[in-house]
Amino acid sequence: MCSIYVINIGANTNHRSRARSPIFDDGSFVYVSFHADQNEMHRTSYPQEMLPFTSKHKQNLKTHNDPNWKKLTYGDYCSKPRARALKDIEHGDILLFWGLLWRNSGNSWEDFVSPLKKRWYLLGALRVEDIIKGRKKVTEVHPHGRQRAQQNIHFSSGVLPDEEYVFLGAQKYSQRFSKAIDLGVDDSNGLVYKAFTSADGNLLRFKGKPRWSSSLRICRKMWDLSDSKQRELAECVRDEIRKYNKDFDLLNDARY
Repeated sequence: MCSIYVINIGANTNHRSRARSPIFDDGSFVYVSFHADQNEMHRTSYPQEMLPFTSKHKQNLKTHNDPNWKKLTYGDYCSKPRARALKDIEHGDILLFWGLLWRNSGNSWEDFVSPLKKRWYLLGALRVEDIIKGRKKVTEVHPHGRQRAQQNIHFSSGVLPDEEYVFLGAQKYSQRFSKAIDLGVDDSNGLVYKAFTSADGNLLRFKGKPRWSSSLRICRKMWDLSDSKQRELAECVRDEIRKYNKDFDLLNDARY
C-alpha cells in the first residue's frame, strides 16, 4: 500500500547569507537549492533561474541542486540518519517536499523584504515510479528512465555511489507546485498541527514537544494510506494543496 514520506529540501536558515528561496505576493515561488561547500561530493553551479536569489557578495557559489524539478527526480545519501528511512520506499510511494521561503517583493536578492520574513511551506511531490540504488552506472539504468536519471546530481560521476538512491517520479502524478502551501507553524490551527504527527503517531501540538521542526527535519514516513486514520490526515493535506494547485491531486490513483 502507498505511503507518504516528508522530506526537507532547499536553502535553509543557515544558508540565508548565500541563498534564499523567494515567495511572492501571489503565492508563487522559486525553488533555490542549498549552498554546497567543498566537502559536498555532488556540487555544481547554480542554474540561471536561481542565480538572482543568491548573494552578489559571495563569489562562485556552488550548490547541491536536488530535487531536479524539470526531470522529476530526487536523490539522497541513505546511509545517514537523516535519510535512512528512504531505504524503505517502494514503487508507488509519494515523496512530499517542504522547505523555507522568504518574502520577496521583486525578482532579485535586493528585493527580499526588510526585515526578512520567512515561513515554511509544502513545495511539491513525486510519486515514485522507479528506484535506483547505489553502485549502479548510468548505462545500467533502464532506458525508460536513463536520460532523466543521469541528470540527477547524484549521478554527477556517471556512477551512483554506494548507499545513495535516486527516485524517479511518475510524470502524471508528480510536480513542483505552482503555489506554495503554508504549513502554518506559527498558527495553532496551522496545517502542520492538523495533519502531521510526531514519531509516536500523535498529532503535533502548537508550542508543544516535540517541536514540529524536530519531527519533520529528518526524512520520515508520515502517513500509511492503508490505515484509515492516517489516510484521513493525508486527505486533509491533499485538500489544502488543491486549494492552491487545482490541477494536482496528491492522492490520485494512490494504492489504498
